[in-house]
Order: sequence, then C-alpha cells, then structure tokens
Amino acid sequence: MKKYIFFVVGAVCLLLSSTVYAEDLKSTDANIVGHVIEKSTREHLPYMTVSLKGTTIGTMTDATGHYFLKNLPEGEFTLSVSAVGYKSQERKVVLKRGKTLEENFELEEDMVALDGVVVTANRNETARRLAPTLVKVVTPKLFEQTNSHTLSQGLAFQPGVRVETDCQNCGYSQVRINGLDGKYTQI
Repeated sequence: MKKYIFFVVGAVCLLLSSTVYAEDLKSTDANIVGHVIEKSTREHLPYMTVSLKGTTIGTMTDATGHYFLKNLPEGEFTLSVSAVGYKSQERKVVLKRGKTLEENFELEEDMVALDGVVVTANRNETARRLAPTLVKVVTPKLFEQTNSHTLSQGLAFQPGVRVETDCQNCGYSQVRINGLDGKYTQI
C-alpha cells in the first residue's frame, strides 16, 4: 500500500514539474508596446490592426490608440499596422526573451476612391405567400368592418403601420412603416 501511495505521489510531482517547465518554455516575456497616431493631426488612432506578418499574432489599438503584444516568440519579425483609409506601415523587429520593445507609428491618410455604388431593385410581381416580407392587402371589407372613410384610416389597422395626422386644418397624414418616416416608405 505504501508503494502504491509513493508511486501516485511521485507521478503527480512528475506531471506538475513537466507542466511548469512547459509553461516556462512557452512564456518568453518578449513584448511590444506602442501607439498609433495620425501624421498630420497628431491624434491617436483607435482600432487599428497591429500584427506580426507571417504569424497569427495580432491585436487592435484600444480607444486611445495604444496597443500591447505580449509573450511573443523570439526572432526577427515584420510588425505591420494597417486600417482602411490609412497607408499601411511595416517595420522589422527583433524579439528577445525578457525584452519589451516600444514601436510607435505615424500613419498618413490614404484616399480610397470608389468607382461608384450601384443599387438595383426590381418590381417583379411576387405571389403574396412567396414574398420574403409581410404582405397585407387592404380590402373593401376592412373599410366596412372598421368604419374607415379614408385610406389613411384603413392603413392604421395594418401590422407595422402607423398613420399620423400632421396637420389638423389641412388633413395631411403621414404613414410610418416599421417606424420609418413617411419619406422612407413607398405606398
């Protein structure tokens, strides 16, 4: 029995020591810190992508434009900073165990010109049961059942539709569909 307990305690000690040794090998304490600013305004740039090229290691600058990469592998790498609307920058860095590098970047704006944006739509006839959105038909029967005298009164009984009378004297009504203003709806 004593041999069995001695064996179990020895095995646990062996496993714990190898785990601590492996953790020590993995942790290099090689770090990179810094900030990213806009070159002309000298303002810190938040949410820029900072990465070591050729690896899956990376981060983003925080809301104040600062970043911190920790426990990096030793060796020579290319540190890259990029974001849409800014010219990317790259620098060679040599990472050593127990050393922290400070790498600050100044990015210039990069105007990206788009050829254009094309929005297309069609007005093809679609069966009501096949439509991807809710389709309701206002019938004369609805007007009779609700005692509605105008179209705006009848539309008030449709789901997702709200009718507002904006002018008490002239009788102008505005229709809101799913909360959007009248100018954004098409009836």
